[in-house]
Amino acid sequence: MRILLDQAVHDHRNKGNNALLEVALNRLRNFWPEASFEIISISPHFCRVYIPGTHPVFPHNFEISNSLETLHRFMPRPLWRLLFELRERLHSQTKFDLTSKGLRSLLSWFRRGRQQAGLEVSFETGTDIVTESVETSQSPAELYSKIADYDLYIPTGGGYMCDSDKRFLFQMFDRVEAAVAHRVPVVMVGQGIGPMEDPDLLKRAREVLPLIDYIMIREQHIARPLLDLLNVAQYKVIMTGDDALELGYQARGNKLGTGIGLSLRVAAYTQVNEKHIAAIRPVVLQAAKKYSAELIAAPIDVNEADMNHIEEIMKGHHKILSAWQKFETTSDVIKRISRCRVMIGGTFHGAVFALSQGIPVVALAKSVEYHNKLSGLTAEFGEEGCQVIDLNDKNLQEKLTDAIDFAWSVAEKLRPHLLEQTKRQIDLGYTAYQKIYDLVEIKRQTKDQDYHQSQLGQIVVSS
Repeated sequence: MRILLDQAVHDHRNKGNNALLEVALNRLRNFWPEASFEIISISPHFCRVYIPGTHPVFPHNFEISNSLETLHRFMPRPLWRLLFELRERLHSQTKFDLTSKGLRSLLSWFRRGRQQAGLEVSFETGTDIVTESVETSQSPAELYSKIADYDLYIPTGGGYMCDSDKRFLFQMFDRVEAAVAHRVPVVMVGQGIGPMEDPDLLKRAREVLPLIDYIMIREQHIARPLLDLLNVAQYKVIMTGDDALELGYQARGNKLGTGIGLSLRVAAYTQVNEKHIAAIRPVVLQAAKKYSAELIAAPIDVNEADMNHIEEIMKGHHKILSAWQKFETTSDVIKRISRCRVMIGGTFHGAVFALSQGIPVVALAKSVEYHNKLSGLTAEFGEEGCQVIDLNDKNLQEKLTDAIDFAWSVAEKLRPHLLEQTKRQIDLGYTAYQKIYDLVEIKRQTKDQDYHQSQLGQIVVSS
């Protein structure tokens, strides 16, 4: 049994995406414990460290990366993360990129000179996400013919089904089309959908998405109307909530903490900038002082420099909790969030990791994409549990102050409801994954029947 997982963005630098992969893998392993799980990756070292027990494969040919595979089996993962930190700092200060080839030379004493097979790849260089564009006249089924070797193809959860990530989506849609052409079951899990207004992207989505066996969505408010517009049959669309809720729920404590969490994102697709950071900073500091609260950092994405903006807001407060390293584990971030009573969330998974532990969220949004994402959480957890503040509001500071005060005052009362809603969505997810198992087993039986019938036909013809 071979299962291929595809996160569209293949660099493994986002802790929310890594959480979605981890949960999907754990659920699938419940059904197929002996399966081989292969993950499309442009960062095989990150993949092996953050998603252990899997095989990274290259996007263009699905060949398994063997780069430093032997070393990965013997070197502890914390030591790898330390290497990532050192390498990142080296790059930021000197712009020097340490490639796999260079790392092999540095560590040849450990590996006793053994040659590593496989393609040369970047050792997770720089902060730019690499996309794998392919110029070819081949059809998707021809270009990705090796996808026929898999028993199941799963585009895993994320918020990439939108205009801002179309550069990743077109290639993923080609892989979906190839899998369908080769009769490989295709299920999308943990999906955030929209906004999607780009004409070319809409056209391609209408061609591909109706072919998928199931699409499991993390919210219904935006996703269902858009998927209806894209001609996806309603029975194929299953509400599950965000898969990553399970990790937060598992890590929940017995009671609320006393801190204020910060998870922020300054990026083109959020439309949040330094002016917004400057506007919310005095409100956050005043709230922390008022409640004698620790300010707790919850950065989600390494590429987006989330931590820099969080540190800017925390500057000057006497009680803070953060991590010195960028490449910490998802569980490290979730554990810190468990110390919060309120989360101020400008990232989707910063909010998810809080809500799933029964912690109310004051969400900050500017772009349509982030209003959609965060309002989806409001629809599932309630307006009190996830208050969304528009960063364009002329009374931003006053509204943010009131929202933090309200969340702080009702946190204890809200916690049972938030945990109940989390458990409900986790249960929906497990029911949906059972459908994946049933689908694959039925298709495998059908393939076996087709094979036996063809063999019988050959016997009759030859006789």
